[in-house]
Amino acid sequence: MRETALAPDTAWREHAACLEYPAVLFFGLDDSEAPAERRGREDRAKRVCSTCAVRRECLEYALTTKEPYGIWGGLTEVERRARQHGRIN
Repeated sequence: MRETALAPDTAWREHAACLEYPAVLFFGLDDSEAPAERRGREDRAKRVCSTCAVRRECLEYALTTKEPYGIWGGLTEVERRARQHGRIN
């Protein structure tokens, strides 16, 4: 018998606050973004996340799927990795 992984439920996405914003706010354009610009963009994205009714579900999705890019549930990819390794709450 072969086990298959279940895809995470993503119905929460239809209630996400980020739907009202361009994806570039949460993912950036490319690696040419200056560090100060990136921090500013990430701070703006995190403010959107702070108002989101499905923030927890979004973060859980990103942690479960090991999403490598972007702001998910109010955390950057670096912050999510640190959280998974027990370095932040």
